[in-house]
Amino acid sequence: MAANMDRKTESHSEPMPQAVQRSLETALARIQNETAARELWTNRFTAADRRKFAEPWPEVWKKHNIIGMWHIARGTPTWNECIIEIAHALGFINVQRRHSLLDELGAKPRAGMARTSRPSAVPHWDEDARELRYLGQVVRVVKKPKQAHNIVGILRAFEEAGWPRRIDDPHRRKPSDQTRRRDVENLNKRLLKPLLKFECDGNGTGFLWKKIAQPTAKKTAKRSRS
Repeated sequence: MAANMDRKTESHSEPMPQAVQRSLETALARIQNETAARELWTNRFTAADRRKFAEPWPEVWKKHNIIGMWHIARGTPTWNECIIEIAHALGFINVQRRHSLLDELGAKPRAGMARTSRPSAVPHWDEDARELRYLGQVVRVVKKPKQAHNIVGILRAFEEAGWPRRIDDPHRRKPSDQTRRRDVENLNKRLLKPLLKFECDGNGTGFLWKKIAQPTAKKTAKRSRS
């Protein structure tokens, strides 16, 4: 398929969440260049993938663009799914983020491409619902996102990165800026359930999230009656 692959042939009919749209736009900007296409062709495609093209490199890139290349090689049916799969193949998004984006698009697993739902141990920031969810529960609600734009920016950055243990400060503040610690305090004190917590990374450049170990119910041994 050429570079003018039909973007309207998508697997969902509902309006796309803004957070998903932003993630797709960011991923597309990172993969839509010759350097990324060359890496895909040389180090990510198999010999069987490359045999599906009549053209050698770089003609295959010029004719099909990176989206068309992936569609022909792997059979991914839609434009947006191709973006996600390429970004994952090139290491721009991790497997958890890949799963969540495909789930948001309503993409159906294909033969050889089966996937599981988002791992329950990974949080999820739903910007449209203004909810942070973890372990199947709502743990934080941002009622006034415009007033809490620092908080939203941090949660958005974690979500777009796939919830690694650490992210850089998305607001790019100086290490001496104390508003970073206030943001962490506000994140933690408004948590609805003690399932996770946020921290500064200790060197003034980023944030951490950690799960909170939950107490296990101790079984009380029944006393034997004499």
